[in-house]
Amino acid sequence: MMTNTMTGQLTVHVLFFGACREIVQADEIVCELTAPATVTAAWEAVKTRCPALAAFERSALFAVNEEHAPRTQSLQTGDVLAIFPPVSGG
Repeated sequence: MMTNTMTGQLTVHVLFFGACREIVQADEIVCELTAPATVTAAWEAVKTRCPALAAFERSALFAVNEEHAPRTQSLQTGDVLAIFPPVSGG
């Protein structure tokens, strides 16, 4: 997938895990974002589609292309953003 330079759009694949997947009721969605975009922009777009994810506003963890990512990380077209609920266990 290419960035559409006319509209400044980019496409990101968003994967969901654990309780986030249960809320969204999907393993993956495709998210169209306006460039430049960050993890935060993708998170906001996903919450617009599924407002119940706001329950994880402070605790969600993110990875971009299989590496931990802060909310400020830039996204490029074709990136894979994974969203995880808080990790717990013993």
